[in-house]
Amino acid sequence: MTGDGALGGGMDTFRHQGLTFDVRDGGPAEGEVVLLLHGFPQDATSWRHVEPLLHAAGLRTLAPDQRGYSPGAAPRATAAYRLPALVGDAVALA
Repeated sequence: MTGDGALGGGMDTFRHQGLTFDVRDGGPAEGEVVLLLHGFPQDATSWRHVEPLLHAAGLRTLAPDQRGYSPGAAPRATAAYRLPALVGDAVALA
């Protein structure tokens, strides 16, 4: 996990199973974490209007670009996009 500390805990990417996912990390660093998962064909920016409301409530948000949406997390094999892989990514981030 990397970042400059500007938002939330300062995370802007996280690695899982050799993939690097972009992450929007915002809100108070010590706030309870809310994991925001986008659908198809959106990306993490789909939460941009909701994030400020959650931050104002004292919550930290983590909104990753899921597989296929982060340049470093776009495996070629279709099997890599099955539900167990997507759930594993979310669990690893949480």
